[in-house]
Amino acid sequence: MSIRSSAAVILSCGFTALSLAQAPPEPPKPGPEHKKLEYFVGTWKVEIEVKANDYMPAGKSVITSTCTLGPGGFFVEVRGEGEKYPTTHAITAYDSQAKLYTTFYASSAGLVGGGTATVDGSTWTWTLEDKWFGQAFKGRTTVTAKSASQYTTKYEYLDPNGGYVTIVEGTATKVAP
Repeated sequence: MSIRSSAAVILSCGFTALSLAQAPPEPPKPGPEHKKLEYFVGTWKVEIEVKANDYMPAGKSVITSTCTLGPGGFFVEVRGEGEKYPTTHAITAYDSQAKLYTTFYASSAGLVGGGTATVDGSTWTWTLEDKWFGQAFKGRTTVTAKSASQYTTKYEYLDPNGGYVTIVEGTATKVAP
């Protein structure tokens, strides 16, 4: 290969790299499904009532749930802290391949879990699997938006007979944007 050919190849590669550097691809933008997650952004006061069950004592409690939009707007980060219950962190996103919402969470009491959700109007229905100290539990959480600043929530676990048993119900009120 001659010096002129080598110089031409080097210049061609340089110009190609320069043109690519000047026109980076535009980053993806959140779609309408991702935008639905923005409903939860803010600080919520969640008043819950726990029904008597084998896993936690019955009673009432207040949880502060702080939800922030993740970088790029594709997911929501959630931090829940309660009077009587462990601190929980969660990431919730929309899986555009599966066409489902997905979540993963972990708590300061060793609980880890995750699941998927569908949305029908103002109701989010989550199918969940929790793991705690070597045991797996299947459950369902239903969240129903009542207004821009209030939703209700209900958690049910799947009992061994195949029926759902309600163990937590509550109402969340947005206290800060």
